[in-house]
Amino acid sequence: MKTDTGDKILAYIRQKGQTTPKELIGFIGFSAPAVFRQLKKLQEDGLIQKSGTSPFVFYHLPMSAKDWSTQGAIKWAYEQKAPELKQDYYCETRDVFQARQDKLPKELIRITNNEQISFLLSAVVGEIGNNSFDHNLGNWPDVPGIFFKIDVAEKIIILADRGQGIFMSLQKIKPEIKNYLEALEIAFTEIISGRTPEHRGNGLKFVKRVIEENNLKLKFYSGDAKCLIEKGETKFLKTGKPINGALAVIEF
Repeated sequence: MKTDTGDKILAYIRQKGQTTPKELIGFIGFSAPAVFRQLKKLQEDGLIQKSGTSPFVFYHLPMSAKDWSTQGAIKWAYEQKAPELKQDYYCETRDVFQARQDKLPKELIRITNNEQISFLLSAVVGEIGNNSFDHNLGNWPDVPGIFFKIDVAEKIIILADRGQGIFMSLQKIKPEIKNYLEALEIAFTEIISGRTPEHRGNGLKFVKRVIEENNLKLKFYSGDAKCLIEKGETKFLKTGKPINGALAVIEF
């Protein structure tokens, strides 16, 4: 049974997408034990779920099948120490990623029966995956390479890395950038490159255009910010828990 506090917690989680206990305690203004009691009740009622392990715990709404299929990438990208990945999903080097990406159009054509969308999606995957290698070359903070998975049943493609993130990449050539939210918006809307002295910087703008024009959906996370593109509209939002590098979820 929900209380007024439970309703406030649910409304906050709906707004944020996910949140940490510390953020909730600050928002609600009650003691930690009182907030945790409400969280436990909401979990028991099936209204929210908890993910992660202490101290990296966050609460979110119950996940759909699509959400569950992204959990491997989310866990790999979010946790302080990277869990071991299945070899099928791990591309340690660019050549491994390229070999898998080269097979993607044929696989997508079987799923979508649409050659144009299949090649566009493959190009989007190439841009996102190659960005991970380009912007972290020689500077991987811990585990090199990317997570790359296509879920045929759910029609989603997931890519993730544990790299420097968009903010650190762009700040090297645009020091005035203040935070991840600003960096993410610049990455998707301005012609700028994190690979100095290059100035092409069209990759994520191309991704944005393809997703918008073909009624696809993209959730792209870096740091404590995300870019959400769906139904031809693009939004830039703050998130509750920062991600180590970048995570992209494409729905088609």
